[in-house]
Amino acid sequence: MQENINVEKVLIEGRKKLSVSNVESVDGFTSQWLKLTVSGSTLLVTGENIKITAFNKANGNLTADGNFLEVKYNHKKQPLLKRLFK
Repeated sequence: MQENINVEKVLIEGRKKLSVSNVESVDGFTSQWLKLTVSGSTLLVTGENIKITAFNKANGNLTADGNFLEVKYNHKKQPLLKRLFK
């Protein structure tokens, strides 16, 4: 039996083009940063002249252009009891 697992992918091409899959929401953005919820976790991208070129909420794909400098991923841990009793 094969289990469907949604895996997020972050691809930066030449620091100029960003592609992210499995995006649940765009939580905020300016020309200097982009904050996304990806698979229940937060993804913060910083840079210059950032512009969202496409976002399809139905399939979770987002593309953006700009000069990307940093990507921070904040993964939320499951509660201790949930991790112990899988």
